[in-house]
Amino acid sequence: MITSAKQDYINRLVGECLSDDGEALELKGKFIGDEGIEALVHAAGLEEVIDLDLSKNSITHKGARHLAECPRFKNLKRLYLGENSLGDKGVTALMAAEYMNGLSVLDLRFNDFGPTGGRAIAQSERFRKLQILIVQENNVGDEVLIAIAKSPTFANLRKLNFYRTDITVRSVKVVARSKVLARLKYLNLARNYLFEQGGRALASSDTLNELESLLLFDTGIGEPVAREIAKSPTFSKLKILRVT
Repeated sequence: MITSAKQDYINRLVGECLSDDGEALELKGKFIGDEGIEALVHAAGLEEVIDLDLSKNSITHKGARHLAECPRFKNLKRLYLGENSLGDKGVTALMAAEYMNGLSVLDLRFNDFGPTGGRAIAQSERFRKLQILIVQENNVGDEVLIAIAKSPTFANLRKLNFYRTDITVRSVKVVARSKVLARLKYLNLARNYLFEQGGRALASSDTLNELESLLLFDTGIGEPVAREIAKSPTFSKLKILRVT
């Protein structure tokens, strides 16, 4: 039950934080919580929002359900939900939202979800327009990255961030051969367990030709293998390679 005081507060917050053209709603770090999300979906002026930033708001699976069920974000293209506590239940609930079909950016970094939530993302067929996916700091593991690398739904990805997600050489080998991810320009696999074998898998890739940034620091790959990657003709467009 939303109190009138809570609804009034959220209405004022939206009025203050909504851009003049009504296309961007910047609520990062307002700590509005689940009750705030429940009130937000009833606030006026959301129909034209394209960019919605709800990072750092103490949102759990309860708030995620309210957000997923909101029919008013039909124009949404960029959704930032980093540094909340959605968990597996929250991420799974969010995947049912109709507006996921139109997203080009989805940021879910630091949200306390694992393989179950990760699979909900990877198995979704709603992300055919998605260009940026940030899974950073969620322990989803190899199966999720493998599923994304094999799913045609993700063929438009340009940026993929799997920083510290408990992946290993097993999934990196699949990424290195993936035709689905052939349009990637940015790939962050840092702080995972890749070692020399994972680095060599990437060095032998013949599909990641568009990469411009490749982040592999704290993965145990080492400088000799990094040089193999840098010299590979596949990575002729590479501008940034970080291994330390």
